[in-house]
Amino acid sequence: MAQNSLRKSSPSTRRSNKKILVSGSIAYDFIMKYDGLFKDALLKDHLHNLNVAFTAKTREMYFGGCSPNIAYGIKLLGGDPLIYGVAGNDFSRYTDRLADLGIDTNYIGISEDFLTASAHILTDKKGNQITIFSPGAMTDDSCDPKLIRGDLADVERAILSPDTCSRTVRLAKVLIGAGVPYIFDPGQMTPAFKLNDLRFLLGSAEGFIANEYEVKLLCKRLGVSTAEISSMIASATSVATSSTTSVAAGYFIETRGEKGSILRYGTSDSRNHDDYSHINRDSREIFIPAVRAKKVIDPTGCGDAFRAGFLTGLSRGYTLERACELGAELGARAVESQGTQNYSTS
Repeated sequence: MAQNSLRKSSPSTRRSNKKILVSGSIAYDFIMKYDGLFKDALLKDHLHNLNVAFTAKTREMYFGGCSPNIAYGIKLLGGDPLIYGVAGNDFSRYTDRLADLGIDTNYIGISEDFLTASAHILTDKKGNQITIFSPGAMTDDSCDPKLIRGDLADVERAILSPDTCSRTVRLAKVLIGAGVPYIFDPGQMTPAFKLNDLRFLLGSAEGFIANEYEVKLLCKRLGVSTAEISSMIASATSVATSSTTSVAAGYFIETRGEKGSILRYGTSDSRNHDDYSHINRDSREIFIPAVRAKKVIDPTGCGDAFRAGFLTGLSRGYTLERACELGAELGARAVESQGTQNYSTS
């Protein structure tokens, strides 16, 4: 990839100057490090009766949550993100930070009855993680930001990152009504969705993105193979896959950390997502290699940085493959810093 790919693009090189709506969790992250390997403290034959403790040598608080993390990366690359989500009564210092970054917070609802969500993340020396997540204000549906079709006139694309299932479904319906394409990114919320909601969200999405474990979990829940997922996705727009072709059906990105990622796309002949006999056997898979970080400091937020780079690439008019490459490069930058919003492109 060209060395200047992470630089802010000028208006003449971008497909549009519209916003990218980023929905999902808004949280304070408490990041801790374990100076050992989790597997050494686990007995395979006794996982059914688990009783284990890990001593963290460090504990630090950072601004986090999927939607601000992704928004941070988009802004860093010169994009214009819009955060959609719910925070709690302790959000004032986070608001100040986002304002300093120039990130739009007009569609962040504030719950006066709950604290902002928090994530307690413990990482071992191999980068394996254990996360305890407290949703807090995210569960307060009465604080959903009011978003109507007219508010989305300047929104080019959206990503539905992990949030409550009900809020994700409601927002998807608003986006569909406004003709705004979205990427479905359920993350750790994958097991919480009803099967009908999963099919609806996939079937109305432009694309789908998940890590290797989440993909396996989704396949198990829906009873499909990885080759069948992209055929369940109905692309809301035509996105270039190469310099000469575009995809008229969904794309599917499976991230695999240091092992890179897999971009899958193909075409669908039917909108009946309970019948997979229509799958195009010519669907393509492209391997996207990971970019080697100079030094791995903290893997937390690497996936969010990948998404930020990918979304920015699409906004610039890049092909799917090149957008994934930009995501891989930004992901490498993210792991070189402690916390999810402290890396730079310089």
